[in-house]
Amino acid sequence: MAATEPFATPISISSVIGVSAPPGAWPGLSEAARASGVALTSEQLDRFDRYRDLLRHWNTRFNLTAVVEPEAIERRLFLDAVRLLPALKRFAPFDLDGASRTPRLVDIGSGAGFPGLPIAICRPDLAVTLVEATAKKVAFLDAAAVELDLENTRAIHARAEELGHELAHRGSYDLATARAVASLPALLELSMPLLREGGIALFPKGLDLATELPAGQRAAPLVGSALIADDVLPGGETRLIVARKTSATSRRFPRRAGIPTRQPIGGLPSSARSDSGPGGGRR
Repeated sequence: MAATEPFATPISISSVIGVSAPPGAWPGLSEAARASGVALTSEQLDRFDRYRDLLRHWNTRFNLTAVVEPEAIERRLFLDAVRLLPALKRFAPFDLDGASRTPRLVDIGSGAGFPGLPIAICRPDLAVTLVEATAKKVAFLDAAAVELDLENTRAIHARAEELGHELAHRGSYDLATARAVASLPALLELSMPLLREGGIALFPKGLDLATELPAGQRAAPLVGSALIADDVLPGGETRLIVARKTSATSRRFPRRAGIPTRQPIGGLPSSARSDSGPGGGRR
């Protein structure tokens, strides 16, 4: 795919990720997830209840999230993450349900755990690594993994710019996610060094990508990747961009801490370098 051209073969994932529930009263996480094509077990719902309570408790000690009301946590944080699952399965480099080894997922800039922890709750067969640069948030992620009995999950206190050059992590993951972290070109630079060839990255973004998406298309081949899908998730507030690693990433990427965000590849104007997440707000 040429750097300045649109997707050679646009892929719509609407049929994969389901349709929105009708507007009205919040039906609860279980029903809302089912309307998006994801059936949650009673054990998973119990873990989400405990996660919500843990998040609200820790948020009184330091700022984890601006989303604090129970219904808003379920609707804006949990459900948005759960809605990634059909696309994750659809675009994974191999059959996740029949994998011969444990697939590895890295969540970059995990913050309060989104979308990595909800994915870990729903897919215990994945080995999930949560990468976070703020020590207090890492402490929360560690506590959450223990409290929620998520043996498949670990948190790392690090920056993706550094992790991408470490032998234990570079080219070691099958799947990557990132929410409300940086612009699309920066996300590509941070995630692709961590992925194996053929691995995929899922980036839930806000709806307005008029400047960011063309810059992402130009940036993708520079780090050995291609954008393969772009669609709006059920609910109409989140746009999901899917990228696949197509070849080895140059050793010069990722660049030093802060540079991918301040000087993104792909020529993104400084006025468009937003770290706002889905819905345009902070996670």
